[in-house]
Amino acid sequence: MKTLIVIRSLQIGDQLFLHGEELPPDLLPREAIELHLDRRQLVEFGSIERRSLYRLLHHFSGCSATTERLSAEENASCALT
Repeated sequence: MKTLIVIRSLQIGDQLFLHGEELPPDLLPREAIELHLDRRQLVEFGSIERRSLYRLLHHFSGCSATTERLSAEENASCALT
């Protein structure tokens, strides 16, 4: 299953999703997801890819570098030592 992350902000019905928030699964039909992906309002990641990407690029994603630890496998393949 893919993870959908909001870029900037996105209003869906009466809910406002802010930059970096994850969209709940099955909130939108696939056609609506494709439309938001095309408009660059959403980005789609596999769960491990997203975790690693956001952790490694925390300065750009707005995430805190200290709130999420890398697994041993991610440390070996992604981290600078």
